[in-house]
Amino acid sequence: MFEFSSILEFLEENPNWINIIMFLLVFVESLIILGLFTPATLIIPGIGALAASINISPFEIVFWASLGMIIGDTVSFLIGKLIGNKVEDWIPDKYHLYLTQARKFIKRRGIISVALGRFAGPLRCTVPFIAGSLGMKSKYFFPAEILASPAWASLYVLTGYFLGVIFVEYFTYALIAIILIASIYTVYKDPLKSRK
Repeated sequence: MFEFSSILEFLEENPNWINIIMFLLVFVESLIILGLFTPATLIIPGIGALAASINISPFEIVFWASLGMIIGDTVSFLIGKLIGNKVEDWIPDKYHLYLTQARKFIKRRGIISVALGRFAGPLRCTVPFIAGSLGMKSKYFFPAEILASPAWASLYVLTGYFLGVIFVEYFTYALIAIILIASIYTVYKDPLKSRK
């Protein structure tokens, strides 16, 4: 697994790869299970900053991130459809908690869960998969997915794009702040309803 700084160093030396790496990171992060181990949401703003530094259009870099998300979520959704109600048989036991959380989230929120799940940690790569396994109709899944993708991509990519060097220089501080805010929110609001 590449470290944050290694990817950015590679892209600084090979700027022609920025769009491709953006697409691949978001694609892999959207895949069931693999997404749990891909720190793309931490790296994407840094890539956005690099894109700005070499004058890649914000629309272009957001397009590649959105495309990676749409294709990755589509693959996860279709795998879920293929597996159906046997997801627990196909996914290792240690990941069943994530599947259960995604299932509850979808049953509680319905179609909007496809859009909201992208902004909620591990749900990012499990909601499309579980939506497929629960038999969500494609005519509901894809419009929600296509509308949510640019919103998510814009938030993460453009943060780095417009904050630029400031973001890269203060990445550690920003990361600590994000983790702290997310932790406080999780403790007090319990968005996944993990406490009874």
